[in-house]
Amino acid sequence: MKPSSELLPHAVYVRELRPLLPAEAFAAQPSQLWVILGHYLIVITGFLLLRLQPQWGLCILASLLIGHSFGCIGFLAHDLSHNSIVKNRTVRSVLEAFLWATILIPATMWKRVHNQSHHVETNTLNDPDRECLESEKRFSTLLYSRTFYPHRKTIRWNPMVGFHLIPYVIRNVVAALFQGVTEPVIVPFTPIYSLRQRVTIFLELLLALGMQVGVFFAVGGRWREWVWASPSAYLVTSTVVMAYIFTNHFLNPLCEHSDPVVGSTSVEVPKFFDVLHDNFSYHTEHHLFPGMNPKYYPLVCRLLRDKFSNRYNRLSLWEAWRRLWDREEFIHTESKFHSTSSPPLPLIQNENAIIERTNKQ
Repeated sequence: MKPSSELLPHAVYVRELRPLLPAEAFAAQPSQLWVILGHYLIVITGFLLLRLQPQWGLCILASLLIGHSFGCIGFLAHDLSHNSIVKNRTVRSVLEAFLWATILIPATMWKRVHNQSHHVETNTLNDPDRECLESEKRFSTLLYSRTFYPHRKTIRWNPMVGFHLIPYVIRNVVAALFQGVTEPVIVPFTPIYSLRQRVTIFLELLLALGMQVGVFFAVGGRWREWVWASPSAYLVTSTVVMAYIFTNHFLNPLCEHSDPVVGSTSVEVPKFFDVLHDNFSYHTEHHLFPGMNPKYYPLVCRLLRDKFSNRYNRLSLWEAWRRLWDREEFIHTESKFHSTSSPPLPLIQNENAIIERTNKQ
């Protein structure tokens, strides 16, 4: 575990870098709503193609197009939830619920796990996205790790790794809805959910289910076409998303407290993919300035290389994935460190505080 003496708090980086960034980098970019609409048009086109009952080749093509656009909708929903597209809270909440339901993720669960917990406790014991510790090794965590995580003790280039988004969503939904009753052992850390949040998550699951019924009828009310339009496409979505997510933090050390630079890794991909995926590859930059317009992440990257080159991690995507398969299966740490049962009480407001602080400084 990386000790506090080697870590810097988020505010130190912000204080150094924020004055070097233009004000427009923190303005909303509602034009991205047109990009979102474009991806929905691609999805609808795929549905219409499947409705025609094409041969296998066109079914595969339609599923790939739908799945990739679902992934892009996820990237844009991620930015939307960090206030970088629309600032109006009501409009943002409605859009979030719809976009996340499109890819079968309850918006409230996502914000609680990602925005309010992971961003505040990046790569610490209280991070819901961290790996399991050696002390947490048991049959269930071992089976989960061997099936869905890239490391030296699983099958090299195990394809199930790409599908990890599916069990990730399921485990966090179960942990949220059944908190204190039957929380999955495979969840490294579960933030506290209020009753209202749990009810909202249940309603968002119903919304996602309703949308799946809509997809079924959109492709002609036939199970074969629905499988191509949804389950098969979702495997593509998961693979696209996990290509980035595993590299974001799994190569970084567990930290005593959150350090967004030491605890994150950015990856280099062809420019074409940065355009398609809204610069999602710049992950350290995102952790520093979560509410920033992603188009300015390359500028933050250059500043990090100039100011914090000894702390900043940036690799090619291929090299990052090569290293992922050489990792240990569980995190080795001192026995004195143990996961706590609940996050700090102010956690719900912390991510908004980060955004407000970076906008002002």
